[in-house]
Amino acid sequence: MYVLIDNSYVMIRILNQEKVEIYCFNQINNNKTIYTYPICFVTYCVDIDRLFILLSMSIIIQHLCTSHKLYLGKEILKANICTSLKQLYIQS
Repeated sequence: MYVLIDNSYVMIRILNQEKVEIYCFNQINNNKTIYTYPICFVTYCVDIDRLFILLSMSIIIQHLCTSHKLYLGKEILKANICTSLKQLYIQS
């Protein structure tokens, strides 16, 4: 048995109840130096399908393990529902 560990994490936010922001942080290990930099994806909530297409083309997302990708999709849909219902979104 082996464990696949991603070197990335994702933060999801809602901006002004109309946009979903996704920040992908990737860590690159180079000679014991760790660089962390964000890549940002922003879309209006009505264009959430386009966001999934854009994310699927991102090299960072392509290297995530399957469970991390499923979690990301669940959280994006949860954020989209929260904006539709004018509810507060909290990433779990």
